[in-house]
Amino acid sequence: MIIINKHLKITLIIIFLLVVVITAGALIAWNIFGRPSLHTANTAHMRTMDFTGIGMYPPSFATDALYLVRLVEQTHPAFILDSWLPDDYEIIRTEFLAYTQNRSLTRQDFAFAAARFITALGDGHMSGQNVLVGQGEDGVWRPAIFGNLLNVRWTAINSNLYLRNDDGELTELIVMEIGGVPTSNIFAVIDRYYYAENDAERQHNYNILSRFGDIIARAGGIISDDVVMLTLYNNGTVSEKAARLEPPEPWGGLDFIIRHEMIDDVFFIDLRTFYDGSHIAETVRAIEQAVNSGTRKFIIDLRGNGGGASIVGDRLLEAMGITVPRYGSIRRISNHLISYSGIFPLHVLRWSGIDYARIEPYVPENNNPNNVFVSVLTNSSSYSSATMLGVQVQDGGFGNIVGGASRNAPTSFGDILGFTLPYSGFIGRVSHVLWLRPDVNADPSVLLPDIIVDPNYAHEIALEYLRNLDDR
Repeated sequence: MIIINKHLKITLIIIFLLVVVITAGALIAWNIFGRPSLHTANTAHMRTMDFTGIGMYPPSFATDALYLVRLVEQTHPAFILDSWLPDDYEIIRTEFLAYTQNRSLTRQDFAFAAARFITALGDGHMSGQNVLVGQGEDGVWRPAIFGNLLNVRWTAINSNLYLRNDDGELTELIVMEIGGVPTSNIFAVIDRYYYAENDAERQHNYNILSRFGDIIARAGGIISDDVVMLTLYNNGTVSEKAARLEPPEPWGGLDFIIRHEMIDDVFFIDLRTFYDGSHIAETVRAIEQAVNSGTRKFIIDLRGNGGGASIVGDRLLEAMGITVPRYGSIRRISNHLISYSGIFPLHVLRWSGIDYARIEPYVPENNNPNNVFVSVLTNSSSYSSATMLGVQVQDGGFGNIVGGASRNAPTSFGDILGFTLPYSGFIGRVSHVLWLRPDVNADPSVLLPDIIVDPNYAHEIALEYLRNLDDR
């Protein structure tokens, strides 16, 4: 007979309970993440800095910089994956920490420095127009940099800026200089502080950011009483035009989230943002009724759609009877994710030494039993979940993409978590997931349209294509 003393018995009970809790937590997390495999990272790939002995006080921009670096390195998936961190990351990080030791830094100096550091991650979701947001003296929250913008319109095409007229039409006038400096200098500043995942995003950045006074000044452009002189070129003739810096128009929100209508035998969906709710449920019911009545042709307009909750795209496609291609993911399980989400099973996984959960991408066969056809309209402002929906349609083979390339990569970082820097009060965001394109053989860097046209005419082109499509 084996005799177990009281202390050993208690120890075995505790071990048993821990095993039960860890197993239960892992199973719950398994279901939360969509049945992933759980992994411990190869620490040989973790190129993080040892901060031992570096003081956090007194509070300053330097301590904010240190806080940002620590948070990013302990949360972002690039640090647990081989070859995903750019080669110049360590150099840029060191420069950032050294530069912010300067006690005479302004808030804008710090914001630019932080933007430069964030570009080193190769993450478009973190490096965007709102890298950091701060509260002004008037109590309004705004991007920490940019300021006022020029009261002109232009479009970047192949790294040239073409002026638009008062009616918004594209002209042949090329903007050669802004404030006395070549546009290439302006673009170099934009590239330094804002990462682009592909050329569509690079041109988008040039188009939008080159109008902002803070960017122009950073490039050495001359601004006099909020007036900037533009040097224009057209067919051998050089001219000048004065442009004024004005406050950006306040964002008034969206007129609608989603709307739909029948255009002949085509079910047209105009989706402005991926925000789930009753409006989406109403469209889902309308889609199901249309499919039951024989509708097989759909258009989803995602031009200008900046993304949101990707589940919205899944719901729309599933209402058509489609089995949606599954994005793969590598979700880093960090202390910041745990504190941000409050999901208890994540604590269990961290206690178990689990660093990330991986789901493999997958394109199901026979995914379109109703034989529907979906045309997705995109442009350079289609982003994040909008790109994902287009990718799912293209990879699934049940539709096409019409318009211009989306400005973020099909395989990219995302699922951002918020944070606040303790000294400056700036609000920022950090990605904690690497999304993997469903079709592993497709281009991971860009969603190229099947029909490349001026996005302004994508609606008409898609309708014409569907009218000529054999009856499905």
